[in-house]
Amino acid sequence: MDSGPLYHRIGAFLAEHGLWPSPDNYALAYALVADEASPAAVAVKAAISDGLRLTQREADRIKSEVGVEITSGPAAGIDSALLSNAAERVEQFAAIVESSRAAAQSYGADLQAGADRLEAGEEGLSALVAITRAMAQRTKTAEQQLTDARDEAQTLRAQLAEAGEEARSDPLTRLPNRRAFEERLAELESAGKQVAVAICDIDLFKRINDTYGHGVGDRVIRTVADTLSASCGGHMVARLGGEEFVVLFEETAPAEAALLIDAAREILGARHFKVRETDAPLGQVTFSAGIACGRPGQNEPGLQRADALLYKAKNAGRNQVCFEVA
Repeated sequence: MDSGPLYHRIGAFLAEHGLWPSPDNYALAYALVADEASPAAVAVKAAISDGLRLTQREADRIKSEVGVEITSGPAAGIDSALLSNAAERVEQFAAIVESSRAAAQSYGADLQAGADRLEAGEEGLSALVAITRAMAQRTKTAEQQLTDARDEAQTLRAQLAEAGEEARSDPLTRLPNRRAFEERLAELESAGKQVAVAICDIDLFKRINDTYGHGVGDRVIRTVADTLSASCGGHMVARLGGEEFVVLFEETAPAEAALLIDAAREILGARHFKVRETDAPLGQVTFSAGIACGRPGQNEPGLQRADALLYKAKNAGRNQVCFEVA
């Protein structure tokens, strides 16, 4: 298959389903369009057979089940140029240290030779002065090299820190992304903390995208992100992908978390949205949510139970919050 059409088909699939073009999602789309009989293709077709869009959650499930590699680890998403630059700086430091070590070793040998000549009564004082002056110049040069390398390293450290933040941030909403959420959840679970996990999904979002376009859909996603962040202040609000969000409540019971999520749902539902370009009414925008309690050692993860409660809210008519009793 020619690379041009293949590339466009992959892009069209990701755009149609509102999936961010991450390496993971690209790998899934490639497996789908490159071989329609592949396990990934069969699983995707089954997931969208009812005409619904493939959500990020479903995409992640399929990738896990059929063996599509999922990118992970602290370096994932960091610009390869930055990593290359970091490697160069490490090599530069190593070269400076080695050069300084060799100079010091040579200086020591020269000093010993000069001392031997003095002890033997030979004229070695002038030679020692020359050696010392040469070593002082080498030391000055090494100090300047180390100062320059330190300044570059500080700049690089800031760039790497920024890249690390970007790797854990959703570019559309600037919320933490799924990776950042999973890392924080793992930290809390390792510390034995009780948490409540809320999954929120915008209702009928595919219809908004299909009717008004992805630009309007993106603005709706940002508005929901802002509403959840404002109502759940102090708690981690992250974007799972597509139209799905997750809120991580620390040391909070599901019933307490449900009050905050429901407040966000009511605020959003009371807004009257219009399409910016045409001033046409968009209609009511709502979301459904499922909230579960997460505790270390549970057989079924809290996120999975929250997902089941989300589907319960959807099946009960949408625009509502379902939570489990702790």
